[in-house]
Amino acid sequence: MELIVMALILAAVLAAQYFIYSRFGQRELRYTLTVRSPGSDGTNAELGEYVVEAFEDEEIEIIEEIDNAKILPLPWVRTEINCSRWLSFFGQAEVKDSAQKGLISGIFTLRGRQKCRRTWRVKCEKRGVFSIEDAAITVSDLFGLVKSARVIKMNQQIRVLPIPADMAVSGMSSDVFIGDIPVRRFVLPDPFVISGAREYTGREPMNRIHWQQSARTGSLMVYNNEFTTERRVLMILNMQRSFHGLNQMLSVPTMEALIKGAAFMLDWCCKSNTVCALAANSREKLSTEPGEGYEHTITALRQLAELKNGCGEHIDDFVSGLNYTNWTDVVFISSFIDEHCADLLRTLSENGRGVTILTTDIEETDFCEVWHIPRTKHYLPEAAE
Repeated sequence: MELIVMALILAAVLAAQYFIYSRFGQRELRYTLTVRSPGSDGTNAELGEYVVEAFEDEEIEIIEEIDNAKILPLPWVRTEINCSRWLSFFGQAEVKDSAQKGLISGIFTLRGRQKCRRTWRVKCEKRGVFSIEDAAITVSDLFGLVKSARVIKMNQQIRVLPIPADMAVSGMSSDVFIGDIPVRRFVLPDPFVISGAREYTGREPMNRIHWQQSARTGSLMVYNNEFTTERRVLMILNMQRSFHGLNQMLSVPTMEALIKGAAFMLDWCCKSNTVCALAANSREKLSTEPGEGYEHTITALRQLAELKNGCGEHIDDFVSGLNYTNWTDVVFISSFIDEHCADLLRTLSENGRGVTILTTDIEETDFCEVWHIPRTKHYLPEAAE
């Protein structure tokens, strides 16, 4: 008889706690998720819908905060964050599903009216725009009989900017993309660029007299100045796989290497205060306005971060349609070069423009310098987003 009574009491307790947790477990349970870079508050009005920006291999923070605002304690609360597989959570083994998403889970135990916060350190594995789509919250009772779940939409996005390729800067000449360059004729000579001395004609001011050269020659000599212009660099990123491969996508390692090459040139122009612009024959044509400085570089890197694989125009037509009048240097970033492009670049070089090729596969040319972009990371095509 006593066993029957105890069994009835236990059954009543189980039924009561089952009813309570199934009905009230999710009530007044608040969950928030914040994405931020270390040292920031997670908000940036300039980024619009994007919560945070980071570079490849940088760490960001994802903060979970769960608040049990009711008296009822919650012995078991499970959260699952649905995010991109390229966001690597430290201390958590990621579970990849067929859609290439990562499911990051956490377990909480909350007393009544208790708030708990957990901070994840997250490494950005590759460039791109990735999202944290939603979080699933599951509440269970003490005995694991209740499985009350709900899904909260997050729609938080992270833009990961590409980092420059690891290229040897020492291989570049000391005056490449730095300062002004001499030209045959400009409006006025540059007073800061001296190329020797010439005879005094009587029209030059006295502060232009070269006294040492005058004493050496026995007649008045003046400084001879060059005509210069500002160096301006046009970067051309070729998204075409091969001469006949207009509809074929680049392999992911090659594409990432070329993008890192473009990021390298943007970084170099930023450091040397050189005006530059970037153009690409992608499906959604990429074309930045000429500019210099940090803000211009970040704007171009944002476009590279969002660049999708695919070619929208044959490289021959693309390079032929560009205007090279106001550019002093051209950087061609490609995995191949055909005869038409080579002829155009050769003509530009012969007309006095500096021409450079950044590539993964071209060995050498007879008209310009070739810099090879190292492939530091290899992503499987089927794993790319």
